[in-house]
Amino acid sequence: MTAADLWAIFIGLSFVAYIVLDGYDLGIGVFTLLERDDRRRRAMYELVARAWDGNESWLVLLAVAFWGGLPLAFGIALPALYIPLILMLWSLIFRGFSIELIAQYRGWQRGWGLAFGLGSLVATLCQGAAFGGLVAGVAVRRGAFAGDPFSFLHHGYAVLTALSVLVLYLFAAAAWVYYNSSGDLQAWAARTGRMVTVLLAAATVACWALLQPAGTTTLDPGSARVAVWLPGAVVLASGLFYAYRGFGRHPDAGPVWGALAVYAGGVLVALGLLYPHVVPPTITVHGAASPSGSLTFLLIGVGLSMPGIVAYNSYAYWAFRGKLPSTEEVTPIAPREVVSP
Repeated sequence: MTAADLWAIFIGLSFVAYIVLDGYDLGIGVFTLLERDDRRRRAMYELVARAWDGNESWLVLLAVAFWGGLPLAFGIALPALYIPLILMLWSLIFRGFSIELIAQYRGWQRGWGLAFGLGSLVATLCQGAAFGGLVAGVAVRRGAFAGDPFSFLHHGYAVLTALSVLVLYLFAAAAWVYYNSSGDLQAWAARTGRMVTVLLAAATVACWALLQPAGTTTLDPGSARVAVWLPGAVVLASGLFYAYRGFGRHPDAGPVWGALAVYAGGVLVALGLLYPHVVPPTITVHGAASPSGSLTFLLIGVGLSMPGIVAYNSYAYWAFRGKLPSTEEVTPIAPREVVSP
């Protein structure tokens, strides 16, 4: 195993940590747009506020690892995905200060709540569109991006993946809310979770069926890659089934374990279909990697930051462990009264 392979594993771990941890709170943010009950919506805000900032630290680490370890791939992928990535970053910034200001300026609670929900929705769709645009293939000529800013939309696959990632995050959000709530909110999460699980199964089948016509990825049953993506597909399907059965049953952690299986299976499927390509169809991990000495330095330097991030995330989840108060016990946020002088 080369230094490039080790660095690819590091990038993959950062990517998985981000989509697992930030995926559910982006999904909860989207749910707040659909929820009309003030008590349930406020409980959702509280659930996100516990650890959202630590979740997004993995995105920073992912970007740094991609830029430092695979500079050629970064230099090609960035201009190809400028539009979704820039919109995603602005949306994440917007939702970040919105969730903080919801509690600070209660008179603007509805306005900041709407901003938080819209920021979550736009960031989710942009992440899905960027992934689909990358997977379906990027035009490269002489080691540089050879398309236009809207090339990621030309084949239409990015639209499908944008909607699929939205459903995936809603699925993860329903599982997390179900695990961390009780009473009316938990019953809502169970009903919603079952519905979203079915939608996610349909979206997964659509993404699989349309992947090869959309781009350059070959689904060859005789390839050695089948040993990776086939078990991944089985794990993914099992996770969907387990989560669907878990909504509305005990233990409450059942849907969360199902969601983790879905993430694990999806990553294995993607790995089996794409690796070693990092910017399909031409740029591989080994061809895009920095020199071996640089990668070794990065593995030591940047790798030392991972335990700190893991410790921070772990402490946040440990400190705020336990279920939210029942929505019947939560007082809706009232508009701030203005007192005349």
